[in-house]
Amino acid sequence: MEVKNIPLVRIHTSPLNPRKTIDEGDLQDLSNNIKQQGLLQPITVRPIEADDTNPLCGEFEIICGERRYRAVSMLEEDTIPCIVREMTDEEALDAMITENLQRKDVDPIEEAFAFGQLLKTGKTIEQIADRIGKSKRFVQERIKLDNLLPDLKKMVKDGKLHIGAAMHVCKLTEDEQRQFLEWCDDQDQDYISRRDAEMFTDNLFMNICKADWHKDFKGSCGTTCIECPFNNANVGCLFYEMKPHDATCTSRERWNKKRHSWLLKRIDDNADVLVKEGDNLEAGKSVIVAESSQYFPDKNTDYEQVLEYIRGKGFKVVNKEDYFERFSSYREDDERLQEKLANNEVYRAVVVESTWRGVEVNVRYYEFKKTGTEHSSDEVKAMQLVNEYKENERKSASTLASKLRDILRDMEPTELSTEPLNQTESLVLMTLILKKCSYQLRNALNINFTYSSDPQVLNYVKAHTEQVHQICRDFLREELSSAGVEYNADMQVCQSMLLQDWAKEQTEQMSTDMAVKLAKKQAKIEEQLTALGYNTDGTKMDF
Repeated sequence: MEVKNIPLVRIHTSPLNPRKTIDEGDLQDLSNNIKQQGLLQPITVRPIEADDTNPLCGEFEIICGERRYRAVSMLEEDTIPCIVREMTDEEALDAMITENLQRKDVDPIEEAFAFGQLLKTGKTIEQIADRIGKSKRFVQERIKLDNLLPDLKKMVKDGKLHIGAAMHVCKLTEDEQRQFLEWCDDQDQDYISRRDAEMFTDNLFMNICKADWHKDFKGSCGTTCIECPFNNANVGCLFYEMKPHDATCTSRERWNKKRHSWLLKRIDDNADVLVKEGDNLEAGKSVIVAESSQYFPDKNTDYEQVLEYIRGKGFKVVNKEDYFERFSSYREDDERLQEKLANNEVYRAVVVESTWRGVEVNVRYYEFKKTGTEHSSDEVKAMQLVNEYKENERKSASTLASKLRDILRDMEPTELSTEPLNQTESLVLMTLILKKCSYQLRNALNINFTYSSDPQVLNYVKAHTEQVHQICRDFLREELSSAGVEYNADMQVCQSMLLQDWAKEQTEQMSTDMAVKLAKKQAKIEEQLTALGYNTDGTKMDF
């Protein structure tokens, strides 16, 4: 095509161009490159149609190459090489979109705008997908992205809103998106992830599957959520495709009341261990900790009501800062946490806190402060002394065990008795074996070994000597089913011997099947080795 040098002043950018953002740093780099090497590829323009009302009549509009045009404009140049083409608005838009979608750094927001423009010109989803080599679902999702509020689009462009979060939020109504935007402004974070967006919508839509309460909880509603007429999944529907698949509550008022009654139930469930007002903290008890927040006041209107209910029940409410500092990250069923709890290193607290989701009641385990305030110093000091008392006992027992280990180490293995095990030796051996047995056996025998200062396993063995043979057999099964058997000849032979007694028919059948498979593989290799003149041990054949 003919290339013409057209004055820069006669060329204008197109309002149809879906590319709205150009990095200034990259633009400067391109300008410097053009200054050194010249413009390697001309831009494409079209004449602006003659119109008495159009002040740009007789000038040109950029179709492809706006970035190159801007880079040249930064230099001391009067003209720029152009390819002039006669094009309709639809053809021009199509060319602009095609060029922009072929970029490696295509902006998802601009991509969404481009797809939306193509859709408006009469293109179908299938045609757009075929044109760009993407799936129909990809195109549909991107078009939805164009529904975002301008401020949310800017957050995506600025890297403050994850594209996954944007895809999640773009399905909301305009009012709901504004709520999300306000929520984002309230967050003390520079980046909003998809998980953040999902948490927001879970609360917004009152997702029954993710409700705090159990499915059989009735509360203030007098009915479970599964049976409730305000559950949208219970709405009659003629067509399956129209039936909602994520059950949500359609009554914000009922949802809030039920959530409130659930919070009060959480308090009642802990009533038997809560410290009463006027009493001091003691081991084995729990205390109510109040954690208010200046944020999200509209979501925590019942915060004071929950605390009033607690005080009305006569329970003590404390500030965390007066008593505690760090909290333990171990799960409640973790033996390490149970050990800390038994040693008074942590204290169980029922925390009432105001959050972005509303008031929550959670159980946490805190470490005591090193020093307390004037309101709590005696209680904190007492709990610390209890901890020190138990710690001294634990350290003494640990030190003794260490010294006793030295005695055992110094014994000569070859000098140990060859007589049958006595009762004490048998009990100790069985205890060690039981500690190595499988979880499945312990579960079947209703053995639940949690942390305790008492020798629970030994006590169990003493009380259940009739189970010795079953325990030993499970130990054998567990050891010979471990991965180590695959690499140890002794364990392999022991495994085979044991299974000849326990599962002879199944073992022999499996051994036969494996032998047949092995023979077939080896025969093929032997044939190939023979053709090469070698034996299976790698030596040359004598012909």
